[in-house]
Amino acid sequence: MKKRIFLLLALLFLATGCTCQYNLTIDNNVYKEDISIIGENNNEITELNKKWQIPVDKDEYNVGTDPSTSSIPVTDTYKYSFSGSKLSLKNDFTKNAYMNSTAVSNCYNKLTIDNYSESIIISTTRNAICFDKYPSLNNVVVNITVDKPVTSNNADSVNGKTYTWIINKNNASKKSINLVLDNSDGNDSVVNDNQAINNSNKKNDYTMYIFAGVLLVVMLLAYVIVNTIKNKDDNLDD
Repeated sequence: MKKRIFLLLALLFLATGCTCQYNLTIDNNVYKEDISIIGENNNEITELNKKWQIPVDKDEYNVGTDPSTSSIPVTDTYKYSFSGSKLSLKNDFTKNAYMNSTAVSNCYNKLTIDNYSESIIISTTRNAICFDKYPSLNNVVVNITVDKPVTSNNADSVNGKTYTWIINKNNASKKSINLVLDNSDGNDSVVNDNQAINNSNKKNDYTMYIFAGVLLVVMLLAYVIVNTIKNKDDNLDD
């Protein structure tokens, strides 16, 4: 029997006064999500079991929003853990895959991770939409733990390498997440690729200069040889 695709959080927030703690750890370019959904009681949450699946990719997740759709998700699904009124979901992403995270897309319309100069810029859109989708949600706590120095952020609090945002219904309309990491160590493929391209361009420039120099020498030699032959012919005529 095909397993149904579970719409992320749609049933989890049926419990009164749910809260969500979203933990993201960035370690060596691996983005690790660890999400905890906590209800005031475990009645609805304990009704859920492992037959439900949440695709980690938002495009695949959106396939399940159509009730007539019964396809099995072809991408990975979140790993589950149940304990009383708490449900935990986990998954590890590459940087590119993380920008398509289902969990993030349920609270922000867009997430970007950009490389600029010697920085990695992580940012979301301004408005947190999760409270519009799930009215019984009380608050969302976002914790981001990083392995690089942070040069700029708009977090509500910082504890060591962990940056925390508290999002609720009152501030959701202006609660973006912005974090700038120092990437001067060059430990990112995009930076390395750009450096390789620049080095290649320099080599091409040197090759052009050498070719032009050789061509000039050949033309000068040809000119000298032609003039020498012409002079000899003129002397013979005399």
